[in-house]
Amino acid sequence: MEKLKGQNSLYEQFLKYSYKDLKELFKKAKTKEEQDFYITLSDIVLQKEQEKVIGKD
Repeated sequence: MEKLKGQNSLYEQFLKYSYKDLKELFKKAKTKEEQDFYITLSDIVLQKEQEKVIGKD
């Protein structure tokens, strides 16, 4: 955890990405594991947007 001092949290970095950004990273992914990672993150972004639309936020 030493290397995390003074850096943005992973969550803060994640918030900078849009659904479109993550889909683009998915397309450029070199492995199935990397594709799964980006699609999971894009699903989280969509879920957060859906919660805003239906008023859960």
